Amino acid sequence: MIIDNITIIIAAVLVVLALVTPLLNGFFRKPSVNEGLSQTPSDDETETADNNCSPQAPQPKVSILLTPHDNVQELERNLPAYLEQDYAAGYEVIVVTWQGDQESEELLKRYKDNPLLYCTYIPDSSRYMSREKLAVTIGVKAAKNEWVLMADIHTRPDSNQWLKTLARNCTEFKNLVIGYVRFNEETGAYKRFETFLRDCYLMSEAQKGHPFRCGSHCLMFRKSEFMAADGFKGNLKYLQGEYDFMVNKYAREGSVALENAPEAWMTADTPTDKTWKDFHLFYLEHRKHLNGGIGHCLKYAFDQIAMHVNYLLEIATIVFATLTQRWLLTGIATIALTITVVLRIVIARKAFKRFDVNISRWAIVPFELGLCWHALFHRISYWRADKTEFISHKL
Repeated sequence: MIIDNITIIIAAVLVVLALVTPLLNGFFRKPSVNEGLSQTPSDDETETADNNCSPQAPQPKVSILLTPHDNVQELERNLPAYLEQDYAAGYEVIVVTWQGDQESEELLKRYKDNPLLYCTYIPDSSRYMSREKLAVTIGVKAAKNEWVLMADIHTRPDSNQWLKTLARNCTEFKNLVIGYVRFNEETGAYKRFETFLRDCYLMSEAQKGHPFRCGSHCLMFRKSEFMAADGFKGNLKYLQGEYDFMVNKYAREGSVALENAPEAWMTADTPTDKTWKDFHLFYLEHRKHLNGGIGHCLKYAFDQIAMHVNYLLEIATIVFATLTQRWLLTGIATIALTITVVLRIVIARKAFKRFDVNISRWAIVPFELGLCWHALFHRISYWRADKTEFISHKL
């Protein structure tokens, strides 16, 4: 058995890395789950009440904004959940569709007697501006209330307490409220894993008062501020990224609330492979035009590099020690690798439990290691893409 300075140094480094690097990931950054409406806040949550107002605080009237486009099936499936909210303060649901979308028009006629629903349209010939952003702008102008809740028609509230839970954050000190959206169980495990890890980073930043963008398609904002700042001015040409641009443009220190209590959760429909790919490619384009992206990206990149370096050192040490018959070092490196895997699984599972995420523990390590390869695939696809496809200015 060989025990020398090299063995001692390498063994010490491996053990330290095995204990430290699992802590460098979004799951360990511990985004907390807010107390529900019926729960009593703990002492810690009382001290940090600036993130959420009291459930008993007066709540404003709200305008919910939906902008479906050729999504009649999603509109039929999800619209009822928005119209059935238990919200005594009063609210309206504004649906902005494309003029000439006859299927959506026929569907909306079924709700013509519902006093909560208001429908309006945008011209089919709109140019030089993202039609989605135009639809949002028209919807905001049509809103009767100061607080507007923008949501994606592919998502639906899990509870009729959804609006009430989100609206408890609408205090005079807040101008944005970010919700929490998760994919349904039919969505592939890797897509749910990647999305949840991303959300952990974004929720942690929001809870610390430094939101970079909005990972979920559920956002409340003030109509007066949107109109005074010319809405999406500065990023009108980009075909996607409405939620990201809103948070990035309007967030101020301490002005953003994150609401992720279970009553406020939303479920998103399973994305198609094209939708999933487009989401990543469009994000790579509009990320360049968001402020504060360097710090956000460096944090994620550092965590990924630390994880891969740790694994590579452990595996390389096992190979080296075995070839040189340093059996003690082989055993220590194997133990270090085991510690790394176990810690990463335990940390991820704790995060899954807090947000009721159902992903096998045995998939965690393969999924973590696969993140960089999926990112590389999307990066290559972005490099090869026609960049005019990301904007409305085609000339």
